[in-house]
Formats: sequence, C-alpha cells, structure tokens
Amino acid sequence: MSRKLLLFGFEELPTILAAAAAAGPFGAEVVPVARQDYNKPLAVLAGLDDDPGTVLPFNGGPLGGRMVVLCGLEDQVDCLLPALRQAGIGRDCLKAVLTPHNRTWTAVKLYQELLREHQAMNGR
Repeated sequence: MSRKLLLFGFEELPTILAAAAAAGPFGAEVVPVARQDYNKPLAVLAGLDDDPGTVLPFNGGPLGGRMVVLCGLEDQVDCLLPALRQAGIGRDCLKAVLTPHNRTWTAVKLYQELLREHQAMNGR
C-alpha cells in the first residue's frame, strides 16, 4: 500500500505544506481532498480502489472540522503523530488510520464516527 495522508478540511496552503513537510520523512504523500469528493469511499481517495463513478458529489459544507486519515502508515503512527502536532496539526484535528473495516466509508461517515468517539472519551 502506498503511504498517504488524506487531508480533509485543510483550506490554507501553509498548513497543507506544513503537513507535507512533516510527512515527507516518513515517505508519505499528502493528498488534500476536495470537498466534492467527501462522499467517495476512503479507499478510492487513497488510490486503492477504482473510482465508483456513480457517487453523487458532496454538496454540504465543511465536515465540522479537520481530519487526517493515515494510509499505509500504521507502523509509523507513534512517530508521525508528534511530527504532525509539531507542524501545527493539533488536537482539534481528528485522526484515523485506514483499515479494512473503514475503507468503504466516506469521509462524512468517518468524521461522524470519530467525533462521536472523541465526545464519548471526553465525557460530552
């Protein structure tokens, strides 16, 4: 699997470049995902599956925050997360690893699940 960081909700070029600089030493390509692609499966966005083609574009607003999905970087999570934090991608950004379980999910579904888990862990 190729090493990629899928970025959702990242609008500012300096932040995207900072993420790319942090991910570079890990051999990861940074892929800012366009809002209209938020309804595509994560595996398609990561380049692991063919584009289904019939998915309706996402017409909603932002997800509600920023999210990073690590693809093919499972063995680097413990080193990569501090590097991302140092690059300014902090605790307000939800983070996940692409897994066999969530690869068919859309960004919207993953974001909602991560937010639900984050709120449960923080007692909200």
